Amino acid sequence: MKILLISFCFPPYNDVGHVRVGKLAKFLLRFGHDVQIISARDQPFPATLPIEVPEARVLYTKWVNVNKPAELVFGGRKSVAVRGLDARGTLRSGETVLRRLYRRLYKRFISFPDDQVGWFPYAYNAAARCIERWKPDVICASAMPFTSLLIAHRLSRRYTIPWVADLRDLWVDHQNYKYAGWRRAIEGRLERRILTSATGLVTVSEPLAAVLRTKYTGPVSVVMNGFDPDDYPDDSHRPKGSPIVRIAYTGMIYEGKQRLEPLFEALAGMPRRDHVRVTLYGRYLELARRMAAAYAMESLVEVHDAIPYRDSLRVQRESDVLLLLLWSDPREKGVYTGKLFEYIGAGRPILAIGPADNVAADLIAERAAGVVLQDAGDIRRQLERWIDIKQGGAVIPPTSKDAGLGLSREEQARRFERVLLDAMQLAASIG
Repeated sequence: MKILLISFCFPPYNDVGHVRVGKLAKFLLRFGHDVQIISARDQPFPATLPIEVPEARVLYTKWVNVNKPAELVFGGRKSVAVRGLDARGTLRSGETVLRRLYRRLYKRFISFPDDQVGWFPYAYNAAARCIERWKPDVICASAMPFTSLLIAHRLSRRYTIPWVADLRDLWVDHQNYKYAGWRRAIEGRLERRILTSATGLVTVSEPLAAVLRTKYTGPVSVVMNGFDPDDYPDDSHRPKGSPIVRIAYTGMIYEGKQRLEPLFEALAGMPRRDHVRVTLYGRYLELARRMAAAYAMESLVEVHDAIPYRDSLRVQRESDVLLLLLWSDPREKGVYTGKLFEYIGAGRPILAIGPADNVAADLIAERAAGVVLQDAGDIRRQLERWIDIKQGGAVIPPTSKDAGLGLSREEQARRFERVLLDAMQLAASIG
């Protein structure tokens, strides 16, 4: 196939969506397809992901940050992107009611359908030139941002090319959709217009696919995230003999949505807590810093800035245990985190903290990849068992290699390949 892939998210910029699309492109090329990618340059993410496709395959375009005026007024991108509320729903320090109201109104009217709408004209024109020169068989657009889908929809209509929407998150049915009812109604109509024109829909879990199937009659497929064995260091980077249980966390913490307290409560009640070290790497880890200070555990808990993607995989493989914070909101039941698949690929046991009635907890249980616990007492007893192993001079055993069967990026890319082939065949049968 000749596949035009449209995605704001793409390496070298490092975020979970960028990894998914970068790996998809890598393996579609490896399968023998002709792939061209339209993405955006100068993104507000660390440029630390390896680009695993030939540079000539990727066209990075300009984009306009529509939030720039508000950023200049309100003090930076983060202050515009994040609401002026703390985890309890109260105003943050220094945030006036008028300031918050103005900022939120700005976002509601200008960032439609999302903050990357200023990418639309540049990506659309670049993709149109590519189509006229190269004539792809199928278009694939990955969202978020949903601007990618608008571009693919418009191109599909103009050039009569089938297209597939990859919804890493749902649109107006997103569990944390934050806008008022009037905008949901308008955006809902836009979503229906865009997605009904797609020849196929893809999302990352069965619960999310079920939501889409209630709304749309076209085919809906599940292609999960995964892990790429090529990214991990060799087996020499395994935990060494040590009396200390070393627990690692890589990623962000969403305060108010993930709970770290049970771990600190468990450590607080442990006579042998000095035999545990917890190390966190990532952005937005202020909660961990505050809790370490509040529990006087700065000597046990280290918090570091984000590190490059493959360095984070090395940290995972070298640790005894990998910490995963599950979503506490019941609306998140259908959401995996990309980190879960990385952890499974690392082969180290997972300590998942949070509710057990969600797809992530189900996967951990099905694959015997670790434990899912909520109660501080249960966490403490599990930590004591791991301490006993280390104190006995042994290494905490890895998970079974069977835990990752079917979850590699290559295997998931094969599923996506089938979706694209089906879209081409369906469009041909209709046309």
